[in-house]
Amino acid sequence: MRITKNWFYKLSELVPKLWFQEPILREEIININVDDNIIVMFFDDLNQNIDMKIWENSRVEFYWVIENIDNFNINFLQNKKSSNLIVRYLLLSKNNEKIKTKIYSKLSSNNTKSDIHIISIVWNDWFIDLDWIIEIDKNIEKVDWKLLEENIFLWTTWKVKWLPTLLVRSNDVKASHACRIERINDEKIFYLRSRWIWKENSIFMMIESYILTMFKCISMVDKLFYKELLENIIKKV
Repeated sequence: MRITKNWFYKLSELVPKLWFQEPILREEIININVDDNIIVMFFDDLNQNIDMKIWENSRVEFYWVIENIDNFNINFLQNKKSSNLIVRYLLLSKNNEKIKTKIYSKLSSNNTKSDIHIISIVWNDWFIDLDWIIEIDKNIEKVDWKLLEENIFLWTTWKVKWLPTLLVRSNDVKASHACRIERINDEKIFYLRSRWIWKENSIFMMIESYILTMFKCISMVDKLFYKELLENIIKKV
């Protein structure tokens, strides 16, 4: 699949279904090539394995909500100069099911940038297993890559396994990764309840602020879709 126009795309609208309208097989890989000089946003509403190539001077924003998925893989390749990748993932772990996913990102040309932000919302006794591998080729210049993972826990018992791997073969690189872990703050809940807001609504308001952090750009290009997305996530929470 080749992307040649600036737009906000939902993957379910891009990927054709089989002729008898069966859903795409889970094991299939969706191949996406973003053409030169393209500014594009994707929302993954298929949760398929993906290979994405980003060409010269293009900017890609990729948004995703993951829940109850095992052995999911996505690969980003920035093999042309001056490409810019922005990734925003929201992971929801509940119902005693595990999320296990591996994301691979390779930068192999000059002046490439990647900015990845992941927020995990975890219930009691549930488990998230996330591996991120970043590979930066040798003899390339002006590469900027950063990864932030935030884990928000709604209960007291949880498991998160996060393994960032940086394979850096160039000297002209800025690369960083960070991890934050926190529970829903009792002091903030108390403050909101002192303003006559119920406890449940207080928690929802804080979770909504995290969701807006992840998907605020979607809210600017498609307000109706963002509203539906927010409502679906809040229902699951």
